[in-house]
Amino acid sequence: MPAFTYPLAWIAAITLPTLAAIYFLRHRFRRQQVSSLLLWQIHQESREGGRRVEKPKWPLVFFLELIVLTLLILAATGPRWQVPHTTRPLIVVLDDSQSMLAGPEGERPRDMALEKIREITQERSFRSYQLIAAGSTPRLLGDKVKHWKELETQFELWTCQSPDAKLDGALGLARAIGHQEADLLVLTDEAPERPPSKGRLMWVSLGTPRINFAFINAARTVNGDEDRVLLEIANPSATIGTNTLQITAGTNVLYQQTLTLETNRTRRLTLPLPADTPGLKAILGPDALTGDNQVNLLPPKRPQVRVRISVENEELNELISESLQSTGLRAPVNTPPELVIHQSDSVPGGKDVWGLRWLPAPKEPERFTGPFVIDANHPLTRGLSLPGIVWGAHPGATNAPGYRPVITAGNTPLLTHRPETDGRQQISLRYIPNHSTLHTTHHWPALFWNLLDWRTQSQPGLRETNHRLGSDVPYRQAGEEIALKSPNGKTQQIDAPGDEIRLPVSLPGIYEVSSGSGTNLLSETFAVNFLAGKESDLSRAATGQWGQWGTENEIRMEYASILPYLVLLALTFMVWHVFCIARQGGRV
Repeated sequence: MPAFTYPLAWIAAITLPTLAAIYFLRHRFRRQQVSSLLLWQIHQESREGGRRVEKPKWPLVFFLELIVLTLLILAATGPRWQVPHTTRPLIVVLDDSQSMLAGPEGERPRDMALEKIREITQERSFRSYQLIAAGSTPRLLGDKVKHWKELETQFELWTCQSPDAKLDGALGLARAIGHQEADLLVLTDEAPERPPSKGRLMWVSLGTPRINFAFINAARTVNGDEDRVLLEIANPSATIGTNTLQITAGTNVLYQQTLTLETNRTRRLTLPLPADTPGLKAILGPDALTGDNQVNLLPPKRPQVRVRISVENEELNELISESLQSTGLRAPVNTPPELVIHQSDSVPGGKDVWGLRWLPAPKEPERFTGPFVIDANHPLTRGLSLPGIVWGAHPGATNAPGYRPVITAGNTPLLTHRPETDGRQQISLRYIPNHSTLHTTHHWPALFWNLLDWRTQSQPGLRETNHRLGSDVPYRQAGEEIALKSPNGKTQQIDAPGDEIRLPVSLPGIYEVSSGSGTNLLSETFAVNFLAGKESDLSRAATGQWGQWGTENEIRMEYASILPYLVLLALTFMVWHVFCIARQGGRV
């Protein structure tokens, strides 16, 4: 609703300088001495209008006439003002994704969104203000405030670092806290999938299509005794583009190339590296969006488990040793042990020590050929199948108290598992190699690899060193307090009473996390990279506005005309003007 309904009426403002000109232009007369004014009474009043400019005289009636004209001009424009009791709360949903930072300084969608909010709040009054950042998960940027200037500190929390924007979820939160009374404003860089239907929702898009190269995939994995690096670069732009790629390790340049990609094309690069190569940094040349032009790849973790074998049978001992060695996850030392493979009836002692009990062979074993029932959700059976094998075990065996069957042959348990209250795991295996064929297949080392990998996941620290922004970063602490240092240099203390937490990461870059104290102090670094192909696609950016806050009649009901008050005030000054003229005998 405009403040002035009929703005063309401002043309009447030309009467204001005209009035002033009348008091500027006067006739000048020569002073003449006479003996008497008796015969001059009829010429006592002189004409005030003229063509000669004299020193202005500003009588009171001039100001009254000026005020009256000004009030009548304002009344003719049809001014309206918003009635205070009809104002509504304003809830602003802000796109918190990286694409809001695309473009040069001052032309970014985020910069233009801030200007749009200022423009709207200057044109229209609101009862209160609330900001919601729409990232991977919607979040409130602060409490509800009454005045616009109170939002300045909240805008600093709008960082636009998320790999995507869940606008639908943020709108759901806005409707929930607005109770169907608030005006909703969405500020983003893309057009809505469907124009807003009836409702108090305005969708404003402030994006511009631009050429942009981006890393959409990056990984560094263990490949035997070496590492393997995978990089995938895409050009999601609407036109062909050229950029440069440089890969460095410290101060050493390992790879450099100029890339030319057509629209919606990708380039995949695979590099083998020695395992002792330090952290890598891959950089693309400058373009519209800087957040997807760099990735950091730290050396992958090579977790190992300290295993102690307490089996007297030499053949069985040798089979277990070969099976463990084939996994690549067994540590060269076994002290202090993390996993004990034994044949005793007692549970191995020690903190965080898991046990695999290999039950001794009976005098008359039974050979099972299936069908085998496998708990597919158990960590020990990932990727495991038992087609056409023979499994020699104990006939008529039953589950021990507290043990959960993992692999069974009919009603006979072959592999069982029992969790301890302190977090340790106890596994029981009934397997007789001389009467079985499983250990001659590739499923046998897979079973042991699952066992050791499961044990590594319970070790303190990180599971992986390279992560994608927006994904979980699991961490098992070595103590109750965790210190997390972000790429911006800020350190936060995290209380973690449980066994495992998800580290709060919201920025791409290198992080440092530490927990424990003294000899148990554990400090590690990990990288978080922005890898979001959909968000790097700036060809979908658009500019436009959809929806409105109610119908035209509803908006008009929120405003009241002040024309009657202006006319009444003008009449008051006109009466005063007439009174002044009459008091001066009709002279100005």
